[in-house]
Amino acid sequence: MERKTIIMLFKNGINLQPKLSEYISNSRRLFIFSPYIKLETLKALIDRQENVKAVFVRWETKDLILGSSDLEIYTYLKAKGITLYRNSRLHLKAYIDEYKNCFLTSANISSRALNLPPYSNYNYEIGTIVEDLGIEDRLFFNIIESDSILITDNIYKQLSEQLPERKKEFPDEKEFHFKIEAPDKDFLISALPMTYSIETLYRIYENKEFVNELELNCVLHDLAIYKLPLDLSSTEFREKLKEAFFSHPFIKRFLEDLELTGEVYFGTAKEWIHKNCADVPTPRKFEITENIQILYRWIVKLGNGKYVVDRPNYSERLIVVK
Repeated sequence: MERKTIIMLFKNGINLQPKLSEYISNSRRLFIFSPYIKLETLKALIDRQENVKAVFVRWETKDLILGSSDLEIYTYLKAKGITLYRNSRLHLKAYIDEYKNCFLTSANISSRALNLPPYSNYNYEIGTIVEDLGIEDRLFFNIIESDSILITDNIYKQLSEQLPERKKEFPDEKEFHFKIEAPDKDFLISALPMTYSIETLYRIYENKEFVNELELNCVLHDLAIYKLPLDLSSTEFREKLKEAFFSHPFIKRFLEDLELTGEVYFGTAKEWIHKNCADVPTPRKFEITENIQILYRWIVKLGNGKYVVDRPNYSERLIVVK
């Protein structure tokens, strides 16, 4: 008789919050996804933790107007060196450790949802731990990350200034959208490819075997950025990757400028990326050397002979073949 896998469900008011706190403490690099986040509950969960790397929150306008989420979590997380992202489509609640395993729950980060502090009128919530996430599952969370907006001081300031006015209009408006001027995420350094080569990308894509976690994380990043579904044939994979890569705004603008000159030396390419990226603060030039090396490889490999790289002197040169 086949043995059934028993999944333990943690229940709010009994053991949900203690088990979640234990999971957080034992995690190495934690990514938190929760539509609603209240500041004091968040503090109670992670105040003593140094392993939280990023938090994802929904932050729809109504969430902030009604107090379902607190805007002040940004300053708290920033002080702890934790990155905050906003994704208005977020509905799941999950705590992901190194994108390898997951504490999945129905509970938002609020006092009633986690019974923190304990009181009798808590929400009925459950949670469980999912071990050994597959590549498909890890890619799903990478896609959410690539689709999210990085919260910066400037965005926080915009939201803080607009919130009082939006509260006055509530509930007379039908739509409650903030107007946010955010850095163009298509021109962030993280929008460039990260996998060493196209061959490495497809090898891991096809075989789901990788040398180390860094290699896999780079592949997942690129699959998410270029929105490549799993289980494509080799031909389909290359066609979709080529189309997505060359139509990406960052790549497109870089190559448009390359077409004007016909060539670009490595140092000039680095200067161009440094000048045109939307990262705040702007990364130092030596920090993007590997990004340019990978970019050159991808352009040549996917260009089908249109581009070549040579080294007439010390510096590599990317050339448009006429």
